[in-house]
Amino acid sequence: MLSIATFNLCNLSAAARPARLQRLGAQIAAELAGPAILALQEIMQERSGPAGEPVPADAAYRALIEAVTGAGGPGYAYREIPPLADRDGGMAGANIRVGLLFDPARVRFSDRGNAGPEASNGIRFSGDGPSLTLNPGRIAPVHPAFAGDHHRHWAPSRKALAAEFESAGRRLFVIVCHFKSMRAPDRREEDYAKKQRHAQAEIVQQFAADLLACDPQAAIVILGDLNDVPGSKTLKLLKGERFHHLLDDQPRGQCYTRRHGGQPQALDHILVSPALRGGAAVRIPHPNSDAAPHGPEPASDHDPVLALFPAFAGPD
Repeated sequence: MLSIATFNLCNLSAAARPARLQRLGAQIAAELAGPAILALQEIMQERSGPAGEPVPADAAYRALIEAVTGAGGPGYAYREIPPLADRDGGMAGANIRVGLLFDPARVRFSDRGNAGPEASNGIRFSGDGPSLTLNPGRIAPVHPAFAGDHHRHWAPSRKALAAEFESAGRRLFVIVCHFKSMRAPDRREEDYAKKQRHAQAEIVQQFAADLLACDPQAAIVILGDLNDVPGSKTLKLLKGERFHHLLDDQPRGQCYTRRHGGQPQALDHILVSPALRGGAAVRIPHPNSDAAPHGPEPASDHDPVLALFPAFAGPD
């Protein structure tokens, strides 16, 4: 059974306090049982070079992986496409991005191409099915929905990352997203942000639909912090006609991944193609949203979401 999870780490850098890194490592190793693939959002690295240059976050990934192994979890490898400095939105100067951890003992990853921050991933088709032109690679990173457009009042935002794995002899496509934030100073800015998320969802859905057009049985997972709730237009656009939202299978009272103003809400999601729907199960532990008010500070402002896929029989 293959395990895949998503986790927004709330601006995690290598300079994070050791106690926070230890809590995150324990949550990944214990609460999530060390998933084979872990999609991450808000890995942070402050710019140390010229403006407009890529800003890798290798030290942050290494610190997190060390914390996971220290808690008894897997020896992960990682992949990302470093963003250009100050071009991906989020907290000023933080250069947050999405990335991936994966366990090489359970899934195979083959690097392909030399993707830069503005290189757009594509799909090629051969006799054994579709594959990505870049592995990993960003989806439409220079499109205004991601790069920003001042005429539409769209700010630069995190780019979606597509990656290709092999597990149990099958190809698996993973698309990691962190859509435009819901935070806005007024209703008009909220509306601009909502329309930007809709455009982002349409772009990612089209990429996934193109994979399915090449192979209706393609195994595809779309996951991450979508900054919108179940039933929203953003989720409906991202689902399209063929994807299933795993949180729809959760009891309503358990379906939340963070608290805002004390109220639970689900912003972190996992969607799957038809080939992965059969028997798939989702679990949302709440080590951060339900943290004791007088206990240690939560390791993140989000909870992780874990999915299990029996369609991929193999070691896990």
